[in-house]
Parts: sequence; C-alpha cells; structure tokens
Amino acid sequence: MDTYSLFGIGVIIAALLLAHLRRYPLAQVLVLINLGMFLLSIIANWGSPYYLSEVQRELGFRPYYVGEPSNWFTVFTHMFVHADLMHVLFNMIFLILIGVPLEERIGRRNFAICFFIPGLLALLLEATVRGFDSGILILGASGAVAGTMGALLFLYPKDEIPMFLGFIFLPRVPVWISVGAWFAIQAVSAFTLPSGIASGGVAYAAHIGGFVAGMGVAFLLPGKKESDPDSEVDLEGLATTDELRAIKERIEMETEPDVRRAWLERFVERSVCPSCGNRPKLEGNRIKCACGWERSVR
Repeated sequence: MDTYSLFGIGVIIAALLLAHLRRYPLAQVLVLINLGMFLLSIIANWGSPYYLSEVQRELGFRPYYVGEPSNWFTVFTHMFVHADLMHVLFNMIFLILIGVPLEERIGRRNFAICFFIPGLLALLLEATVRGFDSGILILGASGAVAGTMGALLFLYPKDEIPMFLGFIFLPRVPVWISVGAWFAIQAVSAFTLPSGIASGGVAYAAHIGGFVAGMGVAFLLPGKKESDPDSEVDLEGLATTDELRAIKERIEMETEPDVRRAWLERFVERSVCPSCGNRPKLEGNRIKCACGWERSVR
C-alpha cells in the first residue's frame, strides 16, 4: 500500500480516538478528517491533477472487494475520501448543517450510530445495485451524511435548520421541508437519470439507502421517542434555587435554539442530580449523571 494511504488510515484512526478520549464534538471532527484526507489526496497526487491519487484509489471501495477480505477495511475508509473539491465541500456543508444540530440533540454516541451504520448500509445497497462483480470506485461520506438527514427528520421533523440546495440557501426552515426536499431530488434523480458517469457519478442508491437506514436507526435509538414519558424530566424538578428558577424561565421564554441550548447548558452546570447529589452533564438532549441517573429534556 502507498505510504500516503497508510498515513491517511493513521490520521483517521488517531483523530477518531482523540475525539473519543477528549470528548470532542464528533460531527466537527468528521468534517476536519474529511477535509484533511482530501488535502492528503492532493499532496499524494501532486503533478497529476487529472487522475485520482493512490489515497483515493486504495481507500475507496469497489463492489468486488466483498470477495477480498484484505480490502474489507475500505468499507470504513471510503467514507473519508472524496473524488474532487465539490464532492467533499457539498458533503461537509451538509454534515455541518445537519450533523452538528443532530449531535447536539442526541449526543456523540448516538450520532456515531446514526452516521456510521447508515453509511455502511448505504454502501451495501450501492454495491448491490452496481453488482458485486463491479470494479467501480465508490468514494465519499454521502451515504453516512444521508443517514444523519434521515435520523434528524425522524426525530425532530419540526425543528428549524438552514436549508442549502444548490444555489438556494434559506437560513431557517423546518427539517421536514429542508431534508424532505433533498430526499425528493435524490428519489427523482435515481429513477429518471442514467447511472454511472452519465449521472455525474452520483451514487443515488447510496443516498436513498443511507437516508432510509438513518430513519430506521433513529427509530431504534433508546430513549428518543416522545411517547416515553418516564424517560423525560421537567426542569421544574431540578430548579431548586432562585438562580436555577431564573435560568429555567429564560429557557422557557427563549425561541432561538442555539441561545436556548446555551441557557440549558448553564442550567445543568448549576443543578444537582436528584439521585446522588452530584453534578450531572448534558449530552445531546439528555441529562446524565455518573451514578447512572439519566433523563431526556423536554
């Protein structure tokens, strides 16, 4: 394997391990890894700008790799290499617009599940459509990003997020409109455009498969269904001081999601666990304590 490819694998593993140990926001780390890997691809291909680099060719996935165990690692690494600048930029824009707010709501661990599992299932569907004897190179985080879209739509369809579709940018629209419009475009394109190079090399099957898988994974996430009242906590029960009651009022009056989130973080930092009396932590939309007490926030 090429030295640059080995270095790239090391970068991916080291960055994800560091994010886990230091508890960095995973969505943002994934963006940095993907941008870093694209830069590595450019460096590895210096002087041959019209061809894919060894990094892209060796870390991308080909359907016939299913029969070659030595290449199975590419089912994971293909999510971190992209074909060109527009490919990586569009995926990272969507990962920031969709992945960051999703991780804020459900936490790093659940976000990782909603990213990697749909990414793998999207790859499997695309490989099935292409045929397992195909040598076509599959690159990019598109299937995994589509999974986060499906998860956000299933869990928070009425929340408002920025909408970015080509040259159209709207600062705030409901998730069901923003994500729904994107999915509609993918579905129409998949059934009307020819496959392969004629469609611009876009893996529409992976997009659709990742999106549906993301919704399925979100459905299976524990403690995320609004119909589970026992897992929810009203802040009234934690507002035991005048300061906490004042912060609680600010949270209830605030309509801007980011500002409300900031006040909620301050509330949790100053509250105590009703079970053991220690300081809890806010992860996604859940308040957790080391003693095992855990509740979602309404």
